[in-house]
Amino acid sequence: MHRPSSISWKAVNTMADLYVKSLDMINPFVVASSPATQGARNVLKSSKMRPGAITMRNFGHGSGGGGFFYPDASAAYKGQQAFHSHAVGRQVPDSVSTLEQYCEEVKKAREELDSDIKLWVSVGHYSDIVKGGDWEKDWIRQAKELSLAGADALELHFNTPGVAVAKDRIFNYYELVRHCTTMIRQAAPKHVKVMVKLAVEGCDVLTSMRIAQSCGADAVGPTARWKAFYMDLDWRRTQPRPGSGYGGTQANPIVCYAVAEGRNNGITLPMYAGGGVFSFDQAARFIMAGSDCVQLGALACSGGTMACKKVINDLEKWMDQAGYPDMDSLRGDALQLFNMPADFAKARQNALGDAYQQWQVDTDKCIGCGRCVDVCWQEGIEIADRKAHKTDHCIGCGYCFQVCPTGALKVDAGAILAEPFTSRT
Repeated sequence: MHRPSSISWKAVNTMADLYVKSLDMINPFVVASSPATQGARNVLKSSKMRPGAITMRNFGHGSGGGGFFYPDASAAYKGQQAFHSHAVGRQVPDSVSTLEQYCEEVKKAREELDSDIKLWVSVGHYSDIVKGGDWEKDWIRQAKELSLAGADALELHFNTPGVAVAKDRIFNYYELVRHCTTMIRQAAPKHVKVMVKLAVEGCDVLTSMRIAQSCGADAVGPTARWKAFYMDLDWRRTQPRPGSGYGGTQANPIVCYAVAEGRNNGITLPMYAGGGVFSFDQAARFIMAGSDCVQLGALACSGGTMACKKVINDLEKWMDQAGYPDMDSLRGDALQLFNMPADFAKARQNALGDAYQQWQVDTDKCIGCGRCVDVCWQEGIEIADRKAHKTDHCIGCGYCFQVCPTGALKVDAGAILAEPFTSRT
């Protein structure tokens, strides 16, 4: 495994290689099905960012609607905590309403798209299942016709909040994944890949990934979107539509866990994780957790091609600076942290605890605010002469270090936690 990036920086002239061998993609970024990929025109517009693949949105969604960030878009782009949801701007009917029209859009996109950018195409829609009828026959027809039109891959969407939340209310989610993955894999030509986009909410994502893998999927995409209900306190002024489409940067660690759990439990398929990626560091975390690729959805439709291009360029620059020469060296590197043996994890934890316990208050910086005493549950610190002082009861738990406003209680936790990894390599 590659040594953690925080201790392996370099400066060279050759940029890192973003090529993804498992899916033959020029870089690990997939523009997810969204308004940014609706029809050939938007697929070609999105191609300006030069992603590894673009997923053309399935027809029938309608166009427009807008997006909403809280607290604001700039927070999301900086990697700070922020959520994104559908807003209430104008929406108009989709100009494409038939499979024949959709196939023409696929043909146009494939003909004009750079040959080294993969074109993934969406098959079916959740509403087809709910309505009933001959939806299976329709999906099989779509798979065959879209393959002939030039799709490099077909994507099945099982991450829509409605699918995950419905579960056994309407159908069995896992059986749906099994049935549809098998059905489309059998209908599609062998050279056309079948990508299965999966929910991480309302279900056990590991079970879903196992099912998709066993049914012949070529890749799985654990992706976070929830049903949610946000309101301003003056609720009449609230922008987001209650319901589906809630996501944001807070999804990043949840999806990272789903990816790592899959890699630890026999999921060998390529992964294209998604959810809450608005900056390069969030993309890097997905890959370091074990994902081969990263979906850009909300960033693409709400940030545009320039924002996505920046994420791609920033990842390349960071990899070069951090000493990751290619995707193989980056992918799964953080699984060393995820898979720490219990005794190693305990020793690492105690090393930080020792530092907390041994550190004495810097009285020059202490202002005697008492926050440290307020969060100490061991009587390990006290205020005397308007300054904080450690007592013999301190166990090194670290609560007081988290609330000190002046740095009077401060240790280099990162260096302490990294040292056990470096000393064993």
